[in-house]
Amino acid sequence: MNTTLTVGGLAVGLGVLAWYLVRWWNAQKSNKNGEKDWRALAPLASGILLGILAASCAGGLLGTAAGWIRRMSNAAGDKVVGGATGTGTQGLSSAGVPALTGGGALLTVVSFVVLIALWKKVKDTSRKPLALGSIAGVTLGMSPGIAGSLAIALVPLANSVGDSILGVI
Repeated sequence: MNTTLTVGGLAVGLGVLAWYLVRWWNAQKSNKNGEKDWRALAPLASGILLGILAASCAGGLLGTAAGWIRRMSNAAGDKVVGGATGTGTQGLSSAGVPALTGGGALLTVVSFVVLIALWKKVKDTSRKPLALGSIAGVTLGMSPGIAGSLAIALVPLANSVGDSILGVI
């Protein structure tokens, strides 16, 4: 679903990401050995990657859900940014993400099936960062910044792996 990302929507994506990372960083301060538990970021990173793949879908259930998340993020973010700063927000140009091939679409669907199958098995503490990461991935993945660059790299990778599974390459 092709919904333009606004500055407010970008603020929501960055806000979700910053909120989670600050909470993770503060929780790591209490470690007795002083080492950071980087594995604790795996659910967030997984959610971001799945959100980017969902945002790259042209339509269907995943594309529609990603478009809905982006519209809600835009609406909420535009109100907050406008209310906090007194300025309006504008639409942003989208990252030039290539389309999913048949193999990329297959890999995306299988990834979401795996997520659904594991949802009950993962700890409750991992569900929230997975969901928040998905929101951040949907909003930031199509942005013209660093996260958009991740999408520009991730979608061809998904296409390549999926096409290899199909034997197309």
